[in-house]
Amino acid sequence: MESFCPLQIDLNDRECLVIGGGIVAGRKVKTMLSYRAKVTVLSPHLSMELSGLLKEDKIFYQADIYRPVYLKNSFLVICATDSVAVNRRAAKDCIERGILVNTVSDPGMCTFFLPALYRKGPLTLTVSTAGKSPALASRLRDELAGNLEQSYADFADFLGHARALILEKVQDQARRRELLEHLAGEDFFNEYKSLPDKQAWQRLEELLQSEKNQERN
Repeated sequence: MESFCPLQIDLNDRECLVIGGGIVAGRKVKTMLSYRAKVTVLSPHLSMELSGLLKEDKIFYQADIYRPVYLKNSFLVICATDSVAVNRRAAKDCIERGILVNTVSDPGMCTFFLPALYRKGPLTLTVSTAGKSPALASRLRDELAGNLEQSYADFADFLGHARALILEKVQDQARRRELLEHLAGEDFFNEYKSLPDKQAWQRLEELLQSEKNQERN
């Protein structure tokens, strides 16, 4: 499991297949939908929750058992049936076709994991145990999220805009790095929290103007 590299993947409008129509499948579907994926559920039956999502036109539905033909055009597949054999067979087919796959019943057959996550604005906190204990990952996620100040999400937005300005206006790469590290540091974060939004932007403009003056000299 040490070979797994944590990545963030754009699922917007991507074809994602969830095999299974029960409670576990429902949780996976909701995660995919939260990232604006185009989700198809493959199962002979749907839970009440998934039936509701279908009625709201939030998912597509194939009322059938698993067959490899349903993998066509899939960017990502989650195997979430109550049959270990079906999940394993589908995962094997995905691996042979180079399709990203996660199976809820066999971590050894997964090519990706869905970590426990906390999301607030642009800030995303994730914890993974490489499939060994999702329950532990969830508990650790909750503990870490509980220690995060609400203002961090707004601060991340501020830093995103600040980074764009620094990349545009500061030519020296070493100074760029120093400024970005200074802005992300604890001292500036504490200063940011104490300032109204407008004054925070004024403070950034002062830093950029000071940098510009130094470059002239």
